[in-house]
Amino acid sequence: MFQGIFWDIVAAPYRTRQGEYCCSLCVDAYENGYAEEKPIYYSSRKELWIQHCYEPFLKWANDNLNSSHCLCLQEIEGGGITWAKIKTLEEAKVGSWKFIIPLVKDK
Repeated sequence: MFQGIFWDIVAAPYRTRQGEYCCSLCVDAYENGYAEEKPIYYSSRKELWIQHCYEPFLKWANDNLNSSHCLCLQEIEGGGITWAKIKTLEEAKVGSWKFIIPLVKDK
């Protein structure tokens, strides 16, 4: 997550000489002063993916997505550039979205 916004779920796993795994993007950001938190080292690549990517995304989704929201999709004419925004149902009524997909919590 960057400044409260998910750009992509990205990790660049790197195996250290000690056999631990870390995200090289986080190491670079810390070493270059872009991040204040020290990078976390994990015992396996699987642990890195779960704790570094999936669990933070799951927490964000559970905290921010509910049935009063929808996914609004848009593109420029010709489809060269596309984007998505999560909006409340009321906010989605404003604007001309290509698709509006309701978010459903239950099956």
